[in-house]
Amino acid sequence: MEQFADYLKTRLKDPAYDYRQDSFLSFLKSPLRDFKESPTVKDYVRIEGSQLESMASTTFVRAEVEVDSDADILLQNGFVSRAGNIEGLIIKNIGDQLNEIPLFVWGQKGKEREEFLINAAWSSGYYMEVEPEKDITVSLDSFCTHQSGSEKNVIVVGRMARLNIAESRYSIGEGKEMETQGKSIYFFMEEGSTVNFNYLQDKGKNITDITFIRSFQKKNSSFNIYHVNHGASKVLFQNESYQEGDASDYRVYGISFTDGDQQADIRDSSFEMGKNSSADIQVRGVVTGASSTIHRGNVDIELESINSTGFYDSRILLLSKEGYANSKPGLMIKNNSTRSKHGSAISNIDSEQILYLRSRGIGLKDAATLITGGFVGSLIEKSNNRKFIDIVNRFSEHLAI
Repeated sequence: MEQFADYLKTRLKDPAYDYRQDSFLSFLKSPLRDFKESPTVKDYVRIEGSQLESMASTTFVRAEVEVDSDADILLQNGFVSRAGNIEGLIIKNIGDQLNEIPLFVWGQKGKEREEFLINAAWSSGYYMEVEPEKDITVSLDSFCTHQSGSEKNVIVVGRMARLNIAESRYSIGEGKEMETQGKSIYFFMEEGSTVNFNYLQDKGKNITDITFIRSFQKKNSSFNIYHVNHGASKVLFQNESYQEGDASDYRVYGISFTDGDQQADIRDSSFEMGKNSSADIQVRGVVTGASSTIHRGNVDIELESINSTGFYDSRILLLSKEGYANSKPGLMIKNNSTRSKHGSAISNIDSEQILYLRSRGIGLKDAATLITGGFVGSLIEKSNNRKFIDIVNRFSEHLAI
């Protein structure tokens, strides 16, 4: 990282330079997590310094690779290579829009060490804007070649607008070395706006994937996210809301699958500041092989956020003796006029359920698939997105049990 300051001054000297520099300074000031913080810190997904350096010092280059995609918007290495003409929607490469981006975007650098570095080093990404009172449905497919790099993505949703977006992330090629790819996706939601965000990560096993999703919500806004993490060797995924406006609503339905030696660190949190706000977080994990999954999340209800609710529910299905699962939900409630609770469960498949299904002539593999499919399927069905429902069902069918 000693060379990154020079890299920042030369190759990343653009209209966002001050933002990049502030983000990098925040990265330098952020300490590494210490084992003393918690006995389970040793079990978190650890991104090595060399991996972060590779991500930060490598610039994504434009790629035009033949891919199979019928999405409205196509990204390759974070650059927009195809964008359908949708009335009321602006979609551009973020690098081409820097002088036009609203100033409030540059006020948000995030909170995490890796996130600061992504916001300092990004070389590509998209800027999306939904005009006020428009109702937009759009699909986006992103393909990254086998290289390290980072991207920054910004979505601004106008007053009383509605955005339904399905974003799928894939990798192309099989490299010999482990590469690290990072991205931040920030939603800025005006009063009365609604976002339904379907997110899929299904990259190759030679990728470490780092993702930070943040939503900044004004009064009467609603943010619903349905996220599925299936690919990559190491996954660090954080999704957090900032419910600044009164009567804002935030709902999370998250699913992760890990197999082999995959590691997944899934963090979903809410930060409620507005009155009469609500947050409901439900996450499910399926662990097979010698893989590991940890769920970490907080419901934070601030002093001024009276008459609010916050719920967090984590459940992990551990399907192998070699696998590892951990769950650490937390509540930080700062006033007495709220309703909140959290729950956490880690379990195997119920042997009685298996026995019942086998007594009906269903084989062991199919019985386990049915149970697992039901375990995760109930969440993703809430999205009403046929593509994502079919994908999750397919992932359940191909589990190595």
